[in-house]
Amino acid sequence: MPKSKEQFAEIRKKTRETILSSALKLFAEKGFQGTSMNDIAKAANISKGLAYNYFDGKKKIMEAIFEQLFIEGEKMIEWIEAMDDPFEQIIGIIEGSFKYYEGEEELFKLYMSFVFQPEILEQGKKLAYEFDQKYMGRMELLFSELGFKNPMLEARYLSAVLDGIGMDYFLNPETFPLMDMKKYLLKKYSREEIERMNKL
Repeated sequence: MPKSKEQFAEIRKKTRETILSSALKLFAEKGFQGTSMNDIAKAANISKGLAYNYFDGKKKIMEAIFEQLFIEGEKMIEWIEAMDDPFEQIIGIIEGSFKYYEGEEELFKLYMSFVFQPEILEQGKKLAYEFDQKYMGRMELLFSELGFKNPMLEARYLSAVLDGIGMDYFLNPETFPLMDMKKYLLKKYSREEIERMNKL
């Protein structure tokens, strides 16, 4: 029985995802320069010609991986903005970040190994700037709604803290007190603590 358009679309989607996940792992392990399209095709268990049918080179695969990262960030923002209570939103930001560190630890490690390669870094800076323009404005507005005297600095502070926690955990997963840090931040940004700080 011939496959329907929907079945073909699903096959293409899965093949594309397999190529990207295989490439991410290889880029993280062997480096961007040390990985060939042939390596990626073998890891994805497809022919080199089929790999080129989806992406016309490593650079396009790299760009698609960054696009995935951007989409995941957008999903988190949309999930948080669906909450009506700004106090719930700030807790959602913290919980969402730690959920990523805990639940997607191996994927997080791959992304970190991938992003900080010299050949990749410029593209990473571009993505970070684009995400920053969307994310930080919303964070600043949230802290303004929560009554902080300097919402821009508070937004930058929390963002930097969460980034730093992720990096320290990535470098020292056995010794970094991830759960203690999570408890500390949840308490620091609890409704009670924020209301107390705003009264000072």
